[in-house]
Amino acid sequence: MSGLGEYRLRCELAGHSKDVRAVTTTPEGYIVTASRDTTAKLWLPLPDGVHYEAKQTYSGHTSYVSSVCVLPGGDGAQSEGPLVATGSRDTTILVYPLHSNVPSHTLTGHSDTVSCLAWGEGALVSGSWDCTGRVWSGWQCIHELKGHEGPLWAITILPGHSTTTILTASADKTIRMWRGDKECHKFNGHKDCVRGLAVLSTDRFLSCSNDATVILWSITGEALNTYEGHTNFIYGLALICGEGDVVTGGEDRTVRVWSGSAGDCRQVIHMPAQSVWAVAALPNADIVCGTSDGMCRVFSKVTERQADTASQKVFEESVAKSTMAVGDLGGIKKSDLPGKEVLLTPGKKDGHTVMVREGDKINCYSWSASKQEWTAVGEVVGGAGGSTSTSGKVLFEGKEYDYVFDVELDQGMFLKLPYNICEDPYYAAQRFIHHHELPQEFLDKVASFIIQNTKGTSLGFEGTGQFSDPFTGGARYQPTTGDGSEAGGIGEGADPFTGGGRYVPGGSSRGNNIGSVGVSGIPDPFTGASSYSTPAARNVLAPSHFFPQQVPLRFEACNMSGMLSKLTASNSAIDQSHQLANEKLEQLVACVSEAEASDPNHLGPLECALQWPVEHVWPALDVLRLALLSEKMQTVWLDTDRRGTLVSHLISFVQLQSVPTAQMMALRCLANLSTHQPGRQALMEMWDKIITVTVEIAPYQNKNAEIAASTVLLNYTVLLEAGENNSEENLDKKCQVMSGAGTVAMTAKDPEAQFRCLVALGTLLHHSHNNNNNRCRALAASLDLKPVVERLAKVTSPTKVGECASHLLQRL
Repeated sequence: MSGLGEYRLRCELAGHSKDVRAVTTTPEGYIVTASRDTTAKLWLPLPDGVHYEAKQTYSGHTSYVSSVCVLPGGDGAQSEGPLVATGSRDTTILVYPLHSNVPSHTLTGHSDTVSCLAWGEGALVSGSWDCTGRVWSGWQCIHELKGHEGPLWAITILPGHSTTTILTASADKTIRMWRGDKECHKFNGHKDCVRGLAVLSTDRFLSCSNDATVILWSITGEALNTYEGHTNFIYGLALICGEGDVVTGGEDRTVRVWSGSAGDCRQVIHMPAQSVWAVAALPNADIVCGTSDGMCRVFSKVTERQADTASQKVFEESVAKSTMAVGDLGGIKKSDLPGKEVLLTPGKKDGHTVMVREGDKINCYSWSASKQEWTAVGEVVGGAGGSTSTSGKVLFEGKEYDYVFDVELDQGMFLKLPYNICEDPYYAAQRFIHHHELPQEFLDKVASFIIQNTKGTSLGFEGTGQFSDPFTGGARYQPTTGDGSEAGGIGEGADPFTGGGRYVPGGSSRGNNIGSVGVSGIPDPFTGASSYSTPAARNVLAPSHFFPQQVPLRFEACNMSGMLSKLTASNSAIDQSHQLANEKLEQLVACVSEAEASDPNHLGPLECALQWPVEHVWPALDVLRLALLSEKMQTVWLDTDRRGTLVSHLISFVQLQSVPTAQMMALRCLANLSTHQPGRQALMEMWDKIITVTVEIAPYQNKNAEIAASTVLLNYTVLLEAGENNSEENLDKKCQVMSGAGTVAMTAKDPEAQFRCLVALGTLLHHSHNNNNNRCRALAASLDLKPVVERLAKVTSPTKVGECASHLLQRL
């Protein structure tokens, strides 16, 4: 073994679609990563001794995976073998066997993001944005650590103590020590959120903070040393195995290596990504980091484990081509900057940075002590501070948000409005109103304010995962208007189901009366003109932005590589006589990737795939789901002779509760039939069988089936209330859909499924009220729907469920 010099790139682990927020390693040299894409992954080293391969994906969370730790087997109370624990923004902790994607335990109790996890001394500990820590034994919470005044960001266990001794770090700028559930010491010294902890010995540990420092502590409370060098938030730190050194990473786009006790910065490694969210060390002293570009990178000091020259060059070029905001390195004046002549003078230390004026650009260079040369690390651009590009570095009350708006009230008072792009704008608006005890009538204005001021950002609904396929991992398509902007209604934002314009009843002008502007130049939601209503108008039911729904909902996610992988696996698992050639499978996936470009003539092999054994057919149903988004496909496949056969085939899969994946995919196909006229005709012709089988299988086996079933029923309400279908003869159909939606709302556990059922009921009752048709309302009374809706009206998370139910109660 040779070349124990500076750390250089070993390999890059590409597999996550969003930020890698947490990393950890195992004694065997494996790596586990956790991401905002709602998954964690296990990476194993390849025989070449350089690269890693993803061997396992841990799915199951419905929101960002924000923390991860490994529980090695045979360690005291943990005798189940190696396990991986993941914490999420969905407030749960899932525990998986190391080589399985099926969680063996689900730990609940936290009420906000589980931001940190640690294992040691036979105990699993967790910390959360709910300001508490928890100690778990036998998969039950045995202690709750209460005392912090802000969200927890880090937690660890001190070894070698007779009683389990825990350290917690918080946004309240303190670190606290606990024995059992009792706080025994508080460490004060940091000037901002404390983001990471690392244990050096039984009596010393390190902490890092948003104040850009690392502090070495004695457990007696004395700050022994302060490491300075980072120029922005430090998000994580880890002890390098056997070296006595420490690695840190942060918002200044660098990974830094420090001598353990002395605190000297030995090396600075620049990254082609804004945020280095997490760092860890392998048993062989290689270091690992997770970054905001969705990558995990490994660096080694050993020549034999370093990447080849070409890969090193590509990495260095990607760093040089990246950009940084001036705020990363402090405010500057372009006219004060030197030219390239400054690069003739050596740097003062490793990582020393200078900004150089080169024509109209400002480029940043970093001094490499080992190479004795300046290295380009990116172009400097204007603007600093939190933005979506930095994936949540804006903190409000100790928690991360993509935006924190300044909102000015009439009386000149400013309020902070935090918002994440993954949230329903109405959910965020309701939280803001409750937090500041504002009048409920501000809801629509606040939501419109959010929508208008996040233009160009993909707004989605994170928390239930309904717009991301659990098998292919694709994100829902966001429709746009002709000019490329997000589709919207009159002064409104994207529809919460389809991304299209939200319907605004009765010529409403909501969103057009917003008047004054706050300090940030953003229209304020509170100071617009008041609306006037006559006494007669006040006797009319207030319109609801939740219903009526006018556009059928579709399942549009498309991840070609994931779909092809699942299709290939199923094809390999069936009898060889029924297998399709690989090129046929590739052609199938390619021709459904874009609905408008699909060619029905290339879908012949799909008919064969739909006849596969039921336990293997679901990837073929997934292809059919996408194919049904194409009008040309529906026209050919749903002609008079074949229509009944295809729909009956889908119904048969729904009836098979023993195969939940096929059942769920068949329901999604039925939902997508409503996209075009041929499919709508098929739905109306076989409405009785479809509605009956959809409702009969309740309660459903998983949330994805609940959402698919509720979507089928909601789409029927859209079809029944549209044009030629809105007639007296369809009253029986409407009543059956109402009964089914009530049943699903009563049995569903998933909030999105509950919400869609409420919208279905609201759509039917809205039209029946407007048409003075009492039969639907009478049926609603006879079905005793009111107690079900009253129960859902109490739901506060997500807020839209309770809000929609409250609107619906006015019509019952």
